[in-house]
Amino acid sequence: MPRDGPAVIPGDLRSMRRALRSPSRRGLLLAAGWAVLFAVLLALRFMLQRTSGTPTDSQVWLRIGSVVVLVLLIVAAALGNRSPVVGSVVLRVEQAAVFVAITRLLGLGNQPAPGRAEQILIALLGVHAVGAIVVSDELSTGTPAWRTGLWVLALSFGALTISVLAR
Repeated sequence: MPRDGPAVIPGDLRSMRRALRSPSRRGLLLAAGWAVLFAVLLALRFMLQRTSGTPTDSQVWLRIGSVVVLVLLIVAAALGNRSPVVGSVVLRVEQAAVFVAITRLLGLGNQPAPGRAEQILIALLGVHAVGAIVVSDELSTGTPAWRTGLWVLALSFGALTISVLAR
C-alpha cells in the first residue's frame, strides 16, 4: 500500500536534528516550554489560592515587592530600544528579588512551612527567574529577541503579580 508524502531517509533525520539544535530553533523550543510550564503553574496557583484558608497579612512585603519589580520590568522593556543597559540591570535586580522572595516564602527560621499555594508561588518565581537568566545570559543585549524577552518577562510577571494581589 503506498504511503502519502515523501519517504524518510536517515540523512534527513540528521538534518532535522541539526536544525532543532540550531540556536534559533532551540531558543524557540525553550521559550515555548518555559511559557507552557509558567502557564500551568500559574493556573495551579490560582486554583490552590482559592481553596487555601491561610491568612496573607504577613505577605504585604510580597505584594509591594512584586509591584515594584513589575514596574521595573515594564520600564526596562519600554527603554529596551534606547537604553539596553537599564534592561540588563533590571534583569539582575529581578533575579536577586526572586531569590529573596523564595527564601522568605520557604519560611526559613521560626516561620511555619509554606502552604500549597505558596509552594506553587515559589515554583512560579523559580521558573520566572530561569526565564530572566535565559534572556540576560543567552540573548545578545539590545537585539529584537532580547527586547521581546523583556516584554514577555514583564507580561508574565504581571500575571504573577495579579495572583499575588488577588488574595
